[in-house]
Amino acid sequence: MVGRMARRALVLTPLLVAVLWVVDGPKWGFSALAGVAMTLGNLWLSAAILGRVAERAPRLLLPAGLAAFMLGLFLLTMVALALRELDVVYFPVTGFTLIGCHLGLVLWEAARGAGSAGPQNGKAYKHSETQTNSLSAADTRS
Repeated sequence: MVGRMARRALVLTPLLVAVLWVVDGPKWGFSALAGVAMTLGNLWLSAAILGRVAERAPRLLLPAGLAAFMLGLFLLTMVALALRELDVVYFPVTGFTLIGCHLGLVLWEAARGAGSAGPQNGKAYKHSETQTNSLSAADTRS
């Protein structure tokens, strides 16, 4: 999922950077690039944490989601403070790009990417005849 989001971002990032570079120079272009990079880093970190927890201990997904959110927020804050201190970006552009990319990529994935989720071989799971019969028998006993 994050791979699809990253590919979509790679398509849009050069256009965004070019437009903002033309609007107000290289600082705005670099600000947009920094915002997209921060977005992709945060999404990747969250996916890595949640993916590993889902494989090993699914019952811990809720605390892992909270921890991933808090860690991502902390790291984004630290990167933002460092970028502001170095004065290499115009921070309002970085902030709007960061928020806009998060929203845009997640909504795009929700709208378009959901259809590609599921079995990788394209075949849906089918109940076997014995599973169907046992389910029917269980329903009638109730």
